[in-house]
Amino acid sequence: MSTEALLHIGDILGAHGLKGTLTIYSHTRPAQAIAGYSCWWLGKSAETAKPYPVRRCWLHGGKRTLAELDGINSCNEAEAFKGLKVWVKASEVEVDEDEFLWQDLIGCEVLRDESDELLGTVIALEEYGAQDNLLIRTSDDADVQGEWLIPFIEEIVIDVNLDESTIWVNLPEGMDVCFTPRS
Repeated sequence: MSTEALLHIGDILGAHGLKGTLTIYSHTRPAQAIAGYSCWWLGKSAETAKPYPVRRCWLHGGKRTLAELDGINSCNEAEAFKGLKVWVKASEVEVDEDEFLWQDLIGCEVLRDESDELLGTVIALEEYGAQDNLLIRTSDDADVQGEWLIPFIEEIVIDVNLDESTIWVNLPEGMDVCFTPRS
């Protein structure tokens, strides 16, 4: 177990071939960026993950990757890893100034830029092809309980301040359709 924070970057789908190669679904962008890490931590959770040096890793169509790791040498050994998650040390993940790790956005409060009205708190990010979307749950004391699904794009997201755990958004007219009330 690492004492350093780990970031979930992929999921093990199963074994490939007879020599212990793993089939991985990559959550990195681009998908082949998962091959840029020399050691992966494998486990159901970050707390239970154990390190495995990467011998070889290559893209295998779309977001699937094949990988050979030290200590996994047969199909049977590889099959035992099916369903585990792939983690890397968060400190090894390079993020540009205008980029954010999803896990850093979860828990941020989201405010309307023009009125400082609290929309809620980011509970997840979802990817639906064209862009990422913030899934925001209203606060317990909101007049109407529900969830917002707001595109994480420059035209909508005005500012992100991770030090204050705050995201300011500008919702154009018609964006109320992105709100789903809870009954």
